[in-house]
Amino acid sequence: MRVTDALDHYIAEHADRWTAELRDLCSIPSEATEPAALRQAADWCEQRLRAAGCATRQLAEEGIPPLVVGEAGSGPRTLIGVQHYDVQPAVPLELWTTPPYDPAVRDGALYARGADDNKGHLLLRIQAVEAHRAVFGELPVRVRFLIEGEEESGSASLERLLATDPSLTDGDGALKEGGSVDSTGRPQLLLGGKGIFYVELRVRTLTRDAHSGSATFLPNAAWRLVDALTTLMDRSGRVRIEGFYDDVRPPDDALRAHVGSLRFDGDEVRRIYGLRGFAFGRGDADVRLASQFEPTCNIAGIVSGFTGEGTKTVIPAEASCKIDFRLVPDQEPRRIAELLRAHLDRHGFADVEAVYKEGTRPYRGRWDDPLVRAAKACAEEAFGAPADLVPTSGGTSPMWVVCHRRSLANVTLGMGHPGAGAHAPNEHILLANYRKAVRATARLYSLYAA
Repeated sequence: MRVTDALDHYIAEHADRWTAELRDLCSIPSEATEPAALRQAADWCEQRLRAAGCATRQLAEEGIPPLVVGEAGSGPRTLIGVQHYDVQPAVPLELWTTPPYDPAVRDGALYARGADDNKGHLLLRIQAVEAHRAVFGELPVRVRFLIEGEEESGSASLERLLATDPSLTDGDGALKEGGSVDSTGRPQLLLGGKGIFYVELRVRTLTRDAHSGSATFLPNAAWRLVDALTTLMDRSGRVRIEGFYDDVRPPDDALRAHVGSLRFDGDEVRRIYGLRGFAFGRGDADVRLASQFEPTCNIAGIVSGFTGEGTKTVIPAEASCKIDFRLVPDQEPRRIAELLRAHLDRHGFADVEAVYKEGTRPYRGRWDDPLVRAAKACAEEAFGAPADLVPTSGGTSPMWVVCHRRSLANVTLGMGHPGAGAHAPNEHILLANYRKAVRATARLYSLYAA
């Protein structure tokens, strides 16, 4: 029997147990507002690492979720697995077909908050250690897991925790969270991610809400906020904050040509989201390039006045909104915060408060690297389709903190699909893809050592 056949046999034999483990992990409501659940998830991950043969420890400070560290294997290379056990809030609960923390399996898929982002990807990497040790023997590469509990809220404490032991970021490459296949089953290997600056804008125009009959002379907080927001971006999607693009690193010709050559199924995206067309009048080719190389200014939510059932005629005294700016190399969140404050002041909105919520720097690793080549080979072998190298994901992960000191390559190797619903109701994974990703990851632990 070929060793790869033995691996396939082991995965098939243990698939039901692994699915049960994922259901168990996904039943923990490890949202940022649930410190006890975060601690429970951290302990669960540490126990599972130990069961896979990893040496473990936790780095913790009072009031923050612990960083779980696990190590296995030895060899000339060290692969750092950057993962997280916290999840996005599951609200609105009424939009879930089954409860988000009561994982359900139906039609070959597992539905739960965190199934895709990121508990499924976290767990399959640990299960791949188990599979490798059972089939091939000890790992010929050192795998170091760094599993945090604040990724969905900006990884605010990760850099400080890592600073207590700088050797934790000594490695040769990083296996970042997540990973996916496209609508045709082609693996998508992401080599970096955008950064983020998350801010809340707040404005108050009155000491209390007032009768709307006084709208001829009383200032409305909602209108004031809308006026401020209209200064931030033009109709083509370009951010109007002075200096916003000054630090953007333009792609070289080779990188731009590579992204332009990548397949993009615009029809499938439009189908999933019920679109007639993309924002700003963009065509498919423009969307692909913009998604990789352009920063964003996105209104994530607005609250003001009366929003309940029925009618209530008021002039809102307060208004607020949450905005996320997705950043590209070499933008820096604190710098964008300063530019935003200066922009509001310059345009006459000194009364609009800007409250910094979180920030993470963008990171894009090398694409000509042994780790990327090994991951591509493993993905193609497991999924039976050519893999695409995608320089930047639209989302954010703390890869700059882990990788920038040694300029490490980083790559995803996973199983998400276009309709997985990460961050949305009915988040799910396809179990067939899950098993293929376990196979690919177990193989990576050998191939990266070669």
